[in-house]
Amino acid sequence: MKLNTFVTALAFTVLGGVVAPVTASADGVTFVRGQFTSRVERGQPAGDASAAGRQIMYWMEIGNSGAPTQVTLVWKVGGRAVTRQSLDVGRAPRWRTWGTFNNRSGDIAVEVLDAAGASLHTEQLTR
Repeated sequence: MKLNTFVTALAFTVLGGVVAPVTASADGVTFVRGQFTSRVERGQPAGDASAAGRQIMYWMEIGNSGAPTQVTLVWKVGGRAVTRQSLDVGRAPRWRTWGTFNNRSGDIAVEVLDAAGASLHTEQLTR
């Protein structure tokens, strides 16, 4: 196996098979990575969202090179937005934050928006 192929395979494995593009907003806010989880321990996702009980969490790292700001999570069920959650983001290369949503049956999606309302990332949990 070539070194580049090995490094790519290793990175893919370490990230849990999730390849997330970094999307930047005009004010220096970037989505670094995120995932659905059932709980957060010591600032890291620590559970299986597909087996979650009543509450599902979306954990993420947001890069922010500018002033403190907010991101908004738009929770969707069946493609329809059902609730929004605003989360504070300080200045940091990897600010960790997460939102919660009461579990409903069916597919759940979350869209991450910057303070201006531009989409940074969308992810779906199929159940």
